[in-house]
Amino acid sequence: MVREFADEEWHTEANVQAAVVTALAARGCRVLSVANTATKERGIDVVASLDGVNLGVEVKGFPSRNYADPARAGKQKKTAPSTQAGHWFAQAVLAAMRLRGKEPSWRSVIALPDFSRYRDLYSGTQGSLAASQIAVWWIDEDGTVEID
Repeated sequence: MVREFADEEWHTEANVQAAVVTALAARGCRVLSVANTATKERGIDVVASLDGVNLGVEVKGFPSRNYADPARAGKQKKTAPSTQAGHWFAQAVLAAMRLRGKEPSWRSVIALPDFSRYRDLYSGTQGSLAASQIAVWWIDEDGTVEID
C-alpha cells in the first residue's frame, strides 16, 4: 500500500503514528486515544483495544538532519541523526517499561520507522525487551506496519 504522508519526510513521528493507527483500525482494533504530536502531548501515543486486551504504543520518528521548526527552517541540527535516534530509542524503551509497570495487563509496544540505526539498537536489546514483554513494530516508507 502506497501512502501519501502529511509531511515531506515519511519518518516523522506524526506519519509513523498515522500508519500505526491505520494498521490497528484495519485489524479491527478500537482506537481509544491518539496523542497530538503537533503539540508534543505527553502520555501514551496510541491506546487501542482488541477483544478486551488493551495496548499502549510509544511512537518515535527518525531524526532529520534539519530543523522542522519554521523559525529554524533550513538550519542544520548540531546533533547527528544517529546520535539523536539513540536518545529517542532509549526514551521509547523507558516509556514502554513504565507502561508495563503501570498497566501490567496491557500489551506494551514501541513503533519505529524502519532504519538500520533503530534495527541495530533493537538487536542489542531484543532479549531484554522480549523478557519485559515489550513488542517492537516496524513501519516502512510505504506505511506498512510489521506487527509481530
